[in-house]
Amino acid sequence: MNDKIRKLQEEIEVEKRKMANCKHDFGKVFFDPETVSEPYGYEMVAQGSDVWYEPKGYKNVKKDRWTRKCEICGYEEHTNKQKPIINGYEPSF
Repeated sequence: MNDKIRKLQEEIEVEKRKMANCKHDFGKVFFDPETVSEPYGYEMVAQGSDVWYEPKGYKNVKKDRWTRKCEICGYEEHTNKQKPIINGYEPSF
């Protein structure tokens, strides 16, 4: 069992080195939403003279996310940010 674990760890290290030395060639960006847990209520908690709020319950919320993947090594980058894209020209009077 230890030999198998050691071999897998070596394979992981090899893949990490490949990703670290890769000149990333990212393909098309695609929409890849993620689900995160957000609190929907808070409860006031007190201990002596100290008072604070703690989350009471959680709900799953989908957040917009975009992903791009390197076509050479498989490295993925994720972002939640967007920027406006302006294309073309129009007459200005």
